[in-house]
Amino acid sequence: MNYKKIYSTFIESIFEEHNKDIEATISYINSNQAKIYEWKPDFKEAKRHLTAGEKNDIIWKIITPF
Repeated sequence: MNYKKIYSTFIESIFEEHNKDIEATISYINSNQAKIYEWKPDFKEAKRHLTAGEKNDIIWKIITPF
């Protein structure tokens, strides 16, 4: 399973839904974590398998074009 791709795709979709606002994206994910894990178990698994550094790199690549 490609955990980086799963994590990246989900974070990017939420980022786009929140008008490219990283603060709103992070807030949404934190506030809705239990619900997200229910309907996106692959995201939960990806989040668990990636290191903090890997997750930070993915987020950095998503937000740096702006």
